[in-house]
Amino acid sequence: MSELGNLLKTTREAQKKTIKDVVDDTRIREQFIIIIEDGRFKDLPSYLHAYGFVKKYAEFLGLDYDNVVWPLFSTECPKDGAISKSTIQEEIKPEDYTPQTTETSFLENEQKSSKKPMFIFFIIIILAAVGYAGYYLYTSNYFESSNNQAAQNTAQQQAVVENEPAITFAEDNTSDNGSYFNYYGANIYADNATDDNTIVSGNAMEPAYVDPLFAQNIPTPVIIEPEKIIVTFSENCWFKYRTDRGEENTIDATKGTVLNIEFDKTFRVEIGNAVAVNIEYDGQQYNNFGRRNQVRILNYEAVDGKLELAR
Repeated sequence: MSELGNLLKTTREAQKKTIKDVVDDTRIREQFIIIIEDGRFKDLPSYLHAYGFVKKYAEFLGLDYDNVVWPLFSTECPKDGAISKSTIQEEIKPEDYTPQTTETSFLENEQKSSKKPMFIFFIIIILAAVGYAGYYLYTSNYFESSNNQAAQNTAQQQAVVENEPAITFAEDNTSDNGSYFNYYGANIYADNATDDNTIVSGNAMEPAYVDPLFAQNIPTPVIIEPEKIIVTFSENCWFKYRTDRGEENTIDATKGTVLNIEFDKTFRVEIGNAVAVNIEYDGQQYNNFGRRNQVRILNYEAVDGKLELAR
């Protein structure tokens, strides 16, 4: 059994406090409180959540976090680059323990799911209306009258169209009706051409004819360069990123570390020490992500030369 989980549970029971009391004060969900008391820290969404939840729970119970709780937590839930107790200087707000990300927005997802039946109902109504309109047009004379009018217009156009001269192409250098190739001559294409763009005529070398109809400029393919950001660190920081190019990495950055990250449109970062990170994009600086040791999870999108937060 988890020594840390047992400590938290027995302390809570000794203070005659229920799990609901913990939830109301800390805003940590009930299922997470149960997981922590069982010592199943790996079942939490991430290491960052485990760290934040345990710290807030311990503060609620009035336990000595630095000297009692932290040694047990660092042993039972180890993580390379974990935040040292010597660097913990400021209190983390309750909302920092439930970051507004797609992984932890359970209430938002539940609200969205409640809207699905109404959305499906409207879709059914729209499909029924479209089906009825199609059936009405099919059973009426609308298409028949339209086809008759189109046939009349086509007949009028054909009455005034003149036949154009027959034109042959590269594989057919003969024509018997004064066509394009009879006018320019039969030896103007690649069958009689040499590597130096000339045509052999008897013993003489003549410049090859270049047909203006086929001398078109082919546009050069445009290569789209990826977007780039430069991430620098002013302090030690646990840092993870993932881009829409499929690149994903987790590092324990130290002061002075520099990262160059490429992406097409969007990228995601997880920051263990918000004050330590600076992001440079297109000559612009992005920092002030929060206080020292504050945990942040951010999704960015490049829009018109700027980085904007995306849900």
